[in-house]
Amino acid sequence: MGSGYADYKDRFFGAVVYLFALYDAVVLGAALLTIPALRPLFQLIQILLLPISWLYGLIPLGLGSLIVFFVLYLAVVQNNNISFFIRFSAMQSILLGIALSLIQIILQTLPALVLVGSVISLVAIGVCFYCMVQCLLGRRPEIPSFSDFVYNFISR
Repeated sequence: MGSGYADYKDRFFGAVVYLFALYDAVVLGAALLTIPALRPLFQLIQILLLPISWLYGLIPLGLGSLIVFFVLYLAVVQNNNISFFIRFSAMQSILLGIALSLIQIILQTLPALVLVGSVISLVAIGVCFYCMVQCLLGRRPEIPSFSDFVYNFISR
């Protein structure tokens, strides 16, 4: 899709929802914070994620991400009054977050795979930034397999 596909409000909110998946990617790659060359990148990302960290911190018992998931899914993805562009981005971000959380759970049981988690985290960070840039340009971000599923899942 060319630029101009979505208005500026849709572009902004389409990009913002990927911050939730970016948060999950950073959590997965926590071991990368020990690498001095990557500290400036993670400091920049942490500034971008301050609103998400604050939001998650408001909700007690560590249930922030679960409640945000339900709010995004029920209030955004399932709401036909919201543009398809934003609903598509929200659902894709949710799927990325779920995938990253499942990978994190698996890797926590296998601590020898910290390097694998770090590589996946870096790839996921790149994917999140790609999606945010595509949204800001007014294009629907295409991620193989994820986008096809989301496109078929969300009613137009």
